[in-house]
Amino acid sequence: MARSSPSPGARLWRLTKRLFLLGVTGVVLLLLLVLGAYVYFDRDLPSVEALRSYQPPQVTKVTCADGAVCAEFFRERNRRTLVRIEDLPKHVKNAFLAAEDAEFYAHQGLDYVGMLRAALKALRPGARLQGASTISQQVCKNMLLTQERVLGRKIRELILTPRLEKALTKDQILNLYINQNYFGHGRYGIEEAALFYFGKHAKELSVGEAASLAGTVQLPHRINPLTNLAKAAKRQHHVLGQMAQKGFIPAAAAEREMKKPLVLAPRPPEPVGGYYAEELRRTLIQRYGEKAVLEGGMRVSIAMDPALQRAAEAAVRQGLEAVDRRQGYRGPVGTLDAAAFQRVKAHVQVRITEAGKRQQEAALVADLEHLAAPLPEGRVAEGAEEVRADEEEVHAEEEAPDADELRARGVALRPLKEGMSLTAFVTSVQDRAKVARLDVVGRTAELAFSTVTWARKRGVGKWTPEPKTLSDVMKPGDLVRVRVLRAPPAPAPLEVTLDQVPEVQGGLVVIDPATRHVVAMVGGYDFERSPFNRATQAHRQPGSSFKPFLYAAALATGQFTTVSVVNDAPEAIRDEWTGKVWKPQNYEKDSFEGPMSLRQALTRSKNTVSVRLIQSVTPAAAIDFARRAGIQSELPENLTLALGTGEVTMLEIANAYATLHSLGRFAEPLMLLSVRDADGKVLEEHSTALEERLTPAVAYLTTSLMQSVVEEGTAIAVKSLNRPAAGKTGTASEYRDAWFSGYTADLVASAWVGFDNHDSLGRGETGGRAALPIWLTFMEQAHTGKPARDFGVPAGVVFAQIDPATGLLAGDAVPGRPEPFLDGTAPTAAALPPGQVDPSRLFLEEGRRGGL
Repeated sequence: MARSSPSPGARLWRLTKRLFLLGVTGVVLLLLLVLGAYVYFDRDLPSVEALRSYQPPQVTKVTCADGAVCAEFFRERNRRTLVRIEDLPKHVKNAFLAAEDAEFYAHQGLDYVGMLRAALKALRPGARLQGASTISQQVCKNMLLTQERVLGRKIRELILTPRLEKALTKDQILNLYINQNYFGHGRYGIEEAALFYFGKHAKELSVGEAASLAGTVQLPHRINPLTNLAKAAKRQHHVLGQMAQKGFIPAAAAEREMKKPLVLAPRPPEPVGGYYAEELRRTLIQRYGEKAVLEGGMRVSIAMDPALQRAAEAAVRQGLEAVDRRQGYRGPVGTLDAAAFQRVKAHVQVRITEAGKRQQEAALVADLEHLAAPLPEGRVAEGAEEVRADEEEVHAEEEAPDADELRARGVALRPLKEGMSLTAFVTSVQDRAKVARLDVVGRTAELAFSTVTWARKRGVGKWTPEPKTLSDVMKPGDLVRVRVLRAPPAPAPLEVTLDQVPEVQGGLVVIDPATRHVVAMVGGYDFERSPFNRATQAHRQPGSSFKPFLYAAALATGQFTTVSVVNDAPEAIRDEWTGKVWKPQNYEKDSFEGPMSLRQALTRSKNTVSVRLIQSVTPAAAIDFARRAGIQSELPENLTLALGTGEVTMLEIANAYATLHSLGRFAEPLMLLSVRDADGKVLEEHSTALEERLTPAVAYLTTSLMQSVVEEGTAIAVKSLNRPAAGKTGTASEYRDAWFSGYTADLVASAWVGFDNHDSLGRGETGGRAALPIWLTFMEQAHTGKPARDFGVPAGVVFAQIDPATGLLAGDAVPGRPEPFLDGTAPTAAALPPGQVDPSRLFLEEGRRGGL
């Protein structure tokens, strides 16, 4: 008998049962898979408990003498200043909620609907992964996990987020979010972003500004109002629309904000004091450690005066550029094929078109230096576009940049202004018209041959002729550094001249002698190019600028006065400290002037006289005097010390001159005034404590001697200050170092010029020619509007009318001039009337009081 087939109902039931069992099995397997994944990824998860007391790294701010913040210390990607969410207006908080997570206060950390929507979109062919992260998830990712886009990281994020929600309140999570996020251009946290883009604190942001910053978080290196104003405005409008749709603001208010242009704050003044700030950063790290200084949000007060610092930096730049030009032109910074330039130019032009313009700024132009010498990987020039590999959100419509676009992104965009220096591309050279045409992308420029006659080819140890045509200097395709002389309105070309970054280095240290505050310090031509601080880290021979300490040591013995006569004559000397025979030479080599007073000898910087002085007082006595004045560097205990062969720093010799200025009172130079931690607790404070180390009268006489150097000697150019001043030039052997150190009643300063490798500056590059102009340029600026003041005369100094020719009392028959003496050392004999000769003065007599 045939077996009957199952009925349709039975077959349906059997199928249903099988499907049910399969489904149950699948669910069980899925649950086991989920459980296994949970156990696997939960093993090494960080604890969210640490976030309860977590303090994000924040900037240490440095305040200068005028009360303004003039420097900040922070780690890379940690330029942050904390604000509390409760201190921000409601519209600022709501802007971020509307942009990123409108249901933040309603969900428990995960948006399941959003996750499902993102998953479905990701299944589409060619679709990119879409983010569905809540603010809580983003906090977990940014603070507890990595930025890598892999499934494992996402699973860890899903596990951690509910734990975060249980550990912290919603406000605490949002507080971490707004302080941790990146907003482009190196700014982290809403406070730094508000200051950078809009020049105001986060609590002062308008609705439109808050919406702009909230929109920036999505893709901060590309969608920010400075890099791409159009994209930033579009994103801002989206956020404003979301704010209205979610009920955070009325629709009418959103429309009003959309109609307002995004107005960027004026560009902050260019920072000054790079060398000064770095010196303090190193000091603070040595005392407190990197973490405290770079992440702890310290508040530091320093002695730098920004106005004087700016003047000092300008003086050093101007002085070094003048020395560099005298040494010739090194040639273009690079070359570029015309076709390659046009390709890069097209991308740079797009950047200029897209970029937002700050208030009070002219059009942007391109500094093409990056095309010749790209910065090391990881460094971005000011005004260049960031290229960040860790950005998670990438728009589908954005294609990967090609090589030309990547080069263009490294080009710095800078606001056009007269006096600026930048690198330009030479498009043509017309010798007959005596003009070259150049391109800086935003504008064209013209360079006249008349402005480059200085640009003779730099020769090594030999003289080279001046250029006869522009083709001797540049050719099409060259990338050359130029300085903008005049910037007429477009389309007229800019008027530029050839420029170059000096190889020669230099510096300037300025001290307020009353407080010993180091009000300005410049350690080189450009801190960004060379952070080595030559003001504190370089030990160089001061040459004759050391002589005032030797002369002062001689005066302190009481055996010499300012009019004591010493013979300027050649002599072979056996140095008993080294055992070598030595024949000192003056700067003029074989020129010797015979007997002269100490005042005349220092005024004319006579080396032979200085050697005779140190023979008399001994090197040990000269070293002791210099030590008490403030020079701590090792000094050679031999006769060559008289010529300044001991190596010193600019800072210590400036402070030693300040001791002379202050009538022998010494104090350590003060740069760091106070340090407080992030909570305001005082960690250290410093004030001036003057200590008398030198006899006031001796210090005054030394100042008087140096006044003659300024009034009629090697530093006569200083007379243009039209106020009492004292100082001394210095030139090391073979012109390796050039110095001028000196002071007025108000300020003490020391300037130095030289090569880092100790090469010669070239014949004739003395302290008076290379270094003094830096000192003088600064002092002219620093004393603008200040009344002239003379140096105070201390007790123990007497004046007598002296015959300059003999050093004796002038009497009634001889015109004389007032000369200061230590009390009890003034001459008692009078000079003979004109026409009469004292037989005793026909020869120098060794051993007579005050003579050698």
